[in-house]
Amino acid sequence: MSGSYFVLFALPGSSSRSRLGITATRKYGTAVARNRIKRIVRELFRRHRSTGAPIDLVVNVKAAAAGADVTRLDRDFAERLAELHRKVAP
Repeated sequence: MSGSYFVLFALPGSSSRSRLGITATRKYGTAVARNRIKRIVRELFRRHRSTGAPIDLVVNVKAAAAGADVTRLDRDFAERLAELHRKVAP
């Protein structure tokens, strides 16, 4: 599921809890910038993971996320995650 700032891939959960994987390539920026966006994505996942059945989620961060504020990232992530839950959940 592709959004403005993220590309999300998901499968039905293989355990009773949702799991998260994050990729931020060197195209995104320095190590400091990549680590910051990973912390933000972890927090967004923590906020929104209880919205459906457990899933295994991989988030690829797009370079456009570097200039975005957290509210825009939150909105984009929540919308994509809701779409994935509708498609993946049994």
